[in-house]
Amino acid sequence: MSFYTALTGLNGSQADISATSNNIANVGTTGFKRSRAEFGDIFATSPLQNSSSSIGSGTILKGIKQQFTQGNIVSSLNALDLAISGQGFFALKPSLTSNQTVYTRNGSLNVNNDRYVVDSAGQYLSVYPVNDDGSVTAKDLLSAVPLQLPVTSGDPRATSNIELGVNVPAAAAVVTEQAQFTDGYEFNPDDPATFTNSTSITIFDDLGNPTIATIYFIKTQNASAADPTNKFDTRLVINDTVIGPDLVNAVDDGGNQIFIDRFGTQTTSVPDDNYFLEGKGSALYKADSLQTKVSSQPASLKGEQAGFDFGEEGDKLVEIVTDPMQFNSTKEAGNADGNVFWGKDFLLVNIDDGDQPVSIDIRPGKYNAVQLANEVERAINEAYGDDKKIQIVQNVDDTLTLDLIKLDADGVSTGLTNKISVDLLVDSFVSEQIPGMDINGASPDFTLEQFLAHSQARLNEALNSHVIATNTGTGAETSQNSEVGVASKLFARTAGAAMTGILDKTQIVEFEYRSMDATSNAITTQDKFLVHSYYGNRPELSVYNERVQTATNAAGNSVEYDAAQNTLTIQLTVGGAANFVSGETIRLGGVFANNSGETLLNGRELTIFSVDTTNHLIKVDTTGLSLPDTNFNETNTSVYALRDNATDVEAFFEGATNVYEGSDVNFNSKKIILREKGTTNLHSYTNTQLEDASRQITITETVNGDSTAITTNAMADAGGESQVVGAGDTIQISFGHNNANYTFSIAGAGAVNVTVAGDTTTPFTTAIDNALAAINADANLTATRVGEKIQIVVANANATISNVQSTTTTEKGIFEVTGATLALTDAGGAAIDALEKLGLETAANTKATTTKTVWVDELQPPITVGYDEINQRLTFKVDRTVLGTGTNSNFNSFKVSGAATAEQTNNLGIPSADDATETLIRGGEVFFAEPFVADGEEIQLNDKRYGANVQYNSDTKTFTFSSGSTGEAIDANGAIGVSASQKSSNIQVGRYSISATDGSIINNVVALNSRSLGQGENALMGVGLTKTDAIFSAGTGLQALPAVSTGATAKEPLTAVFRLTNVGNENVFNVSVNGINGIIEIPTGNYVGSTLATALQERINQIRDPNTGNTVGGVTVKYDAVSNNFTFTTGTRGDESTIKVKGAARLGLDDVALGVGSVPQIYNLTQATNAAGVALFVNENGQVVESPPANLVEGYFPLYIDEGELTFDKSGQLVSPKNLVHYEKQEEGFSIDLNIDFSKSTQFAQPFSVVSVDQDGFTSGRLDGLEIDASGTIRANYTNGQNNPLGKIVVANFNNQNGLKQIGNATYVETAVSGAPQVGEAGSEGFGNILSGSLERSNVDITEELVNLITAQRNFQASAKAIETTTTLTQTIINIRM
Repeated sequence: MSFYTALTGLNGSQADISATSNNIANVGTTGFKRSRAEFGDIFATSPLQNSSSSIGSGTILKGIKQQFTQGNIVSSLNALDLAISGQGFFALKPSLTSNQTVYTRNGSLNVNNDRYVVDSAGQYLSVYPVNDDGSVTAKDLLSAVPLQLPVTSGDPRATSNIELGVNVPAAAAVVTEQAQFTDGYEFNPDDPATFTNSTSITIFDDLGNPTIATIYFIKTQNASAADPTNKFDTRLVINDTVIGPDLVNAVDDGGNQIFIDRFGTQTTSVPDDNYFLEGKGSALYKADSLQTKVSSQPASLKGEQAGFDFGEEGDKLVEIVTDPMQFNSTKEAGNADGNVFWGKDFLLVNIDDGDQPVSIDIRPGKYNAVQLANEVERAINEAYGDDKKIQIVQNVDDTLTLDLIKLDADGVSTGLTNKISVDLLVDSFVSEQIPGMDINGASPDFTLEQFLAHSQARLNEALNSHVIATNTGTGAETSQNSEVGVASKLFARTAGAAMTGILDKTQIVEFEYRSMDATSNAITTQDKFLVHSYYGNRPELSVYNERVQTATNAAGNSVEYDAAQNTLTIQLTVGGAANFVSGETIRLGGVFANNSGETLLNGRELTIFSVDTTNHLIKVDTTGLSLPDTNFNETNTSVYALRDNATDVEAFFEGATNVYEGSDVNFNSKKIILREKGTTNLHSYTNTQLEDASRQITITETVNGDSTAITTNAMADAGGESQVVGAGDTIQISFGHNNANYTFSIAGAGAVNVTVAGDTTTPFTTAIDNALAAINADANLTATRVGEKIQIVVANANATISNVQSTTTTEKGIFEVTGATLALTDAGGAAIDALEKLGLETAANTKATTTKTVWVDELQPPITVGYDEINQRLTFKVDRTVLGTGTNSNFNSFKVSGAATAEQTNNLGIPSADDATETLIRGGEVFFAEPFVADGEEIQLNDKRYGANVQYNSDTKTFTFSSGSTGEAIDANGAIGVSASQKSSNIQVGRYSISATDGSIINNVVALNSRSLGQGENALMGVGLTKTDAIFSAGTGLQALPAVSTGATAKEPLTAVFRLTNVGNENVFNVSVNGINGIIEIPTGNYVGSTLATALQERINQIRDPNTGNTVGGVTVKYDAVSNNFTFTTGTRGDESTIKVKGAARLGLDDVALGVGSVPQIYNLTQATNAAGVALFVNENGQVVESPPANLVEGYFPLYIDEGELTFDKSGQLVSPKNLVHYEKQEEGFSIDLNIDFSKSTQFAQPFSVVSVDQDGFTSGRLDGLEIDASGTIRANYTNGQNNPLGKIVVANFNNQNGLKQIGNATYVETAVSGAPQVGEAGSEGFGNILSGSLERSNVDITEELVNLITAQRNFQASAKAIETTTTLTQTIINIRM
């Protein structure tokens, strides 16, 4: 057995040597894969044999395995020498008809006689079929075809496409701006001055004939701030023919057509589903026209030139009045030369097509042009805002309680014994003027201004009545509550009745002013003169101490005006000039015969520059008084000079000014107020006490209500008259006040003599009481006192009143009107009762005035009520100089609270008495109530509009009104970004027709389809029915966006109830909206996110600027439960809209970014035109035409670029065109149809150069070479320049390469063991790259093979030795046997 065992080893060594020899033999074979012999041992035992003692039977050849490692790659010069770098095999067909495929790594290929690519064994290379661009059409073995090389490249082809990349020099000058082209640019290919650069290329016609095409480049634009691009025009010249480019579509980087909407916004996908371009034409818009974006605009109305000359800089001041007493001074009243305008119903405005316009009032004052524009803007926005009125809730908010507190030496605070109570639901002169106001009704509503004015008036009245009480029924005044400490600060205030009209004349009212000595009670009487001036048609009141009448001079003139000398000479009565001094201000008043004097001088203040006491005349310098250039004289002597302005008495119209601190509105009650003034004229007596002290009595008898029972003559007859009074009749005796003693007697039923003394020792009240006792002493008479009247009833018999005596009838108050100086008549000559007109007398010539003793100066109240706009709360302030320490009052602090029964802070933020805090009276300290929300009805019940704008242009001297919104009417999807329909911005401005008598509306008809709305006009602003030159500009573009400020996520979920406290001021929010700042304090309590948002929104929208009066409106505050944060959005829109909020970090509001609105930017589309300016269109065939096609697209338009124009950005990169530029010209003997691709062109700071050039035309060509890329794509190069793809090499791989069957020539076939081939493309996953001009050498390592050979040889020798040994042993054994 050992022989056979050794023999197997000998056979195995022989096989190993054979495999190694084969490897060594094929070391030069291309693509050869070396093999390796693999062996197994032979071992056999029987089932009963002990395997541990068994010996093997030798070795056996198990197989020869290929080693498919990659061989070295070597280069060659043959393009068809191919190698695969990586995994894979070439696929070959043994014959053209064979269905078998063989595989090899041997890429040594060549071309056979039939132009097929084959290997050395004549097997055909398989490739995938491809398109003209080299892309594979089918990727499987069944579709693979043998590769055959075409000899020629088909028929000649005319050039249709040119790819031309050039660099045009950045520093090149703009050709079209050269001086020679001043009259117009004209291209000339023979003149280098008409172009920047040029390049030529050979192209082919349909027969393959070459020709030269030259492309010229003409620089037309340098980059600028307005357009940061550089531009070059191009011209194509072939055979001396200039060919213009066709229209070029604008496309994006993906080659998609770009469309623009009406605002030039670009898109490749029109959002309107109903839009289509096929079969339609379009207006021609080019990308070059989309250079400068502009802001969307609001609708605006520019009025005619302003009706007042504001000066070149707009800084002259115009005056606005709203006081009805001042109306006649306005332009609206017919004063053509006046510079005063009426501020009520100043403008009628409708913004953005509201259902109803709003009529605005502006505040009185003097304004320059810009200030007036700002005030009108404020008034418009306030009228369109969402401000609410302040409601005084009955039994909740109607009472204010004021306590003044002293601090004694021991530091103990003591308040008033009787607190001062202010009832807000009692009429004041303010509430009486508010139309429709029922102060006694349930919870009336006031605007803020009305509320402050009414509250101040009620506070003044409460302070006065707290110190001085008026006895009901008698009218007598008594002082009380001396603890206030103002007993010595009393003064008289006389009020006339409300004037029913305006006295349009100057009048001098004579009155007596009486004062009483505090010690002796002696009464001093002074004659004074109340002047009602009507100069400039403006009622004005003043008080003078002296009145001097004019006289006539030798020329018969009382007043002479010398225009040349600018001098006014006033002749006075003899001695009349004695008290006048140079520099003194006087006032003229009278009845002028000369119209110039009546208009220019009557009621006017003048300043004396010369006094001549000898000739009894005074002179006035008229420089600057705007008197005429011609002289005029006055002959009437009913002209008076009034001098020495009273310092102890003043007069004014109630409510005309200073109704409350900081008031800029008036509530003129048309009542004349005459009052004492000056600290030295304050006193401790009341008006009633002065009357009592004078004991001045008048007796008027009335029998059964008949005042004619005893004639008025009885009042003056010393002997008196008598009147019999029947039994049961009633006699009523009224006591007035004069300087006389009065006696009367009653006889018949009983003789009663009654004397009411007029001496200075018996008080008036005592005298009446004595008379009452004397009458009641008669049993037949019953007398009772009714106020200042005695009523007598005769019991049984007739009585006769007789011996009524009097000497004078002069009334005896502190102020007593005694008459009018001037006899006035109307235009028809009828007498005017001036005292009745002024509300100082009744129609029956009886006194119409009422005198009260007060201590509160209503023009400078000791306690003022105000409003803190920033913190939205009421304020109260006490004047230290009147009530503070160091005065007789000597109060240290004060408190303000609600009703005594109140238990909590009321709706006005006024705390209860228990919660009220003391505020010191030191000077400037303010009591601040709690912030509150005005919750009455809305001030204006109309559509809300925000952000209206008014501007003044000093160049055109016009005002322009603009809506607060931008944009035009757009249907849904009618523009990019407009998903819902957008309304147009609009504005209409005019005025109601108002009365020229009093400024009231006389025609409230509104024409909503009219730009001026109303039937009136506003000359000052240049708008109205007759202002037909006012210019309206419609809104353009898109709607502006509001400012939005979004808070961070709150630190806790605000969907759950949380408590807002004042710890760390977490309930305080700083808010700024459009530059208007406010501090919002939210009441502490329980909230969720949505309720806190509502509370914030309410308070933000009542922020107002304390300086300008501008208000915040329309702000919305939203809480988002998902993101757990707050969002604040302004009502105004545009880039001037801002909002900033700062609040507690807990709420995510500690670092909220400033929100800024925006105005969408748009292009103003400009339709392309030809040289004659005719608008151009593109028809349905893409041709440029001048007449509009029948069927035009709307809303969206295809965008084009200038024909042949190259546009470069600042970096030198080509911006457009991104697609091909088409040139075509068809005429007899000439035909060209070219597309040029300039996409590789640049504009760098380098000389002109051609970067790349290619064209697709050619003549018939022959094969000139092959190109095989790494992906296996085979391209044939032809002599005509064509490069055509022929196929892509099939690459195959196997799951088990060792299962392949080798068939020689380094080729293999698949077997069941190898598995089916996996085919693909070179370079894709699992396949190597194709290397053209390379061959893969065998993977045999000759050194390794020689070593293997030596090893196999040794193995062979060892096996042979084993056989030899076995033979020797065997022979020895045989010999032994033998």
